[in-house]
Amino acid sequence: DDYLRATFDNSDSRRSDLEQLSEYAGNFTDILELLQQLSLMSSVDGEPTGDRNEPDDEKVTLSSIHQAKGLEWKAVFLIWLVDGQFPNGRILDADDQDMLEEERRLFYVALTRAKDELYLTYPMMNPKSYSGDVICKPSQFLDDFPQDLVEEWNVGNDNPWGDDVPF
Repeated sequence: DDYLRATFDNSDSRRSDLEQLSEYAGNFTDILELLQQLSLMSSVDGEPTGDRNEPDDEKVTLSSIHQAKGLEWKAVFLIWLVDGQFPNGRILDADDQDMLEEERRLFYVALTRAKDELYLTYPMMNPKSYSGDVICKPSQFLDDFPQDLVEEWNVGNDNPWGDDVPF
C-alpha cells in the first residue's frame, strides 16, 4: 500500500486492479496459460508511464498492439506469431478477407513500433492445447516479411529449474 500511494496518484484504482488480477490468476495452475489468456484481452487500460521523452533503459513495457498505436520503443518483441493466435483463429475459421486484412494491418502497426530491434517469436509446439501437444504453424503474415531482414534463431527448451516449473 505504501508503494502504491507513493508511486501512483490513482493508488486505490491500482490496488483494485491488482486484487482483480490476483483473483483472475487464481483460476490458473500454469503461468503460461494465464499469460496466453491475458494476451488475448484487448480491453485492458494502459497506465501512463511518465515522460515519453525520458530514456527507458530500466523498464519493460507490456502492451497490446491496440495500446501501442502511436508509441515506439527501442526493442519490440512480438510473441505467439502462429496461425490461430495472430491472425486470430476465429478470423481464419470465418474465412473473412476484410477481417484478415485488419489483422494484417495490426501486424504492420506492431512491426513499426520498434526503433532499433524487432523480435518476431513463435513456439514450435503448444504444450497446453486441450488436445495435447500441437505443432504450431508460423503466422502466415511472416511469409510476407522480407527475408533479407531476418536472422533466424532456434532457441531450445532447456529449463534450468526442472520440469516442475511451468515455463
